[in-house]
Amino acid sequence: MNWKQARKRRALASVVTSAIMMSAVVILGSAGVVWSQTSLTSQQVEMTNVVNNYTNKLNESMVFEYVYCSDDPCETIIVVITNTGNIGLSVSEIIISDKVSGFSKIHAVSNGAMGPDESIAIPINDGSFSSYNVLNIMSKTDRGNIIQTQIST
Repeated sequence: MNWKQARKRRALASVVTSAIMMSAVVILGSAGVVWSQTSLTSQQVEMTNVVNNYTNKLNESMVFEYVYCSDDPCETIIVVITNTGNIGLSVSEIIISDKVSGFSKIHAVSNGAMGPDESIAIPINDGSFSSYNVLNIMSKTDRGNIIQTQIST
């Protein structure tokens, strides 16, 4: 092999090596761009969900329309809640408690869904309600909003 042929081979090897390296850079760069775009999209979806949840939580609004004992002595408390917000909400539980004695009754609400301007009445039974002078009533929604009031038994 003479000197000219060796030079041609080195030039060809240099071109092939450069082409292989350029292909590798293009492939790795494309993979990086695709991965970052996928990651960005998933983070954007997650951030949108978080913002929507907080916005919906802020738009939730409910009030106690009535809270009263339906009998004497008080064994059943009727809690009437009205949705005054512009979105639907769902009452998940009502907690009745007495701070002095430590009494607490948690009443899970299974059908507490309300649309805007709708009300629900929830009867809660417990024979010991009449044993307390003042009871605290607390209502929670699925999104975590809380309203409170008191009732004199």
